[in-house]
Amino acid sequence: SVYAFYDPILSNSLELGKYTALREIEWVHRASKFRPELHYYYLGYYIHSCQKMTYKAEYKPSELLCPVNLKWVDFEEGKKRLEERSPIRHCCALVSDASLSLPKEESTIDSKPKLRIEDISLDIGDKEPQIVQVGMLNRQGREFIDPHVNEFVAEVGADICSKFVIKLR
Repeated sequence: SVYAFYDPILSNSLELGKYTALREIEWVHRASKFRPELHYYYLGYYIHSCQKMTYKAEYKPSELLCPVNLKWVDFEEGKKRLEERSPIRHCCALVSDASLSLPKEESTIDSKPKLRIEDISLDIGDKEPQIVQVGMLNRQGREFIDPHVNEFVAEVGADICSKFVIKLR
């Protein structure tokens, strides 16, 4: 997708952003005749709680990328999961572990490891990144950082927060 700038007066009455998206979809359709591997048009990030992004859900069919399992999910199914499982933060697994087709030898009864606060990564570097795990901190460091990390886990969710590095300033 391409960012475009419009006269605000025209943009309000003509919805030029939607027009641009439709032209890009048309371009992908035409280009796919010469490049058969072109099947999809990506509208960019979608943040469920951001009103300015809700227009993206109007294009059908559409899918969301699960931030936990990195699998594409039908938009309506993903939206339903977001609203049921994460009504405030809108960030959760959109694909259940059961629906992922793992080979039998890789799946176990409890194949998803439990989150350990000690394993969460922190960037404590000033100019250059310096990555450490919470568990590497001394008692005083833990007393200071644990409430912040626990708040982060509560906001982001245990299912996804292990994928982040928390930058400390």
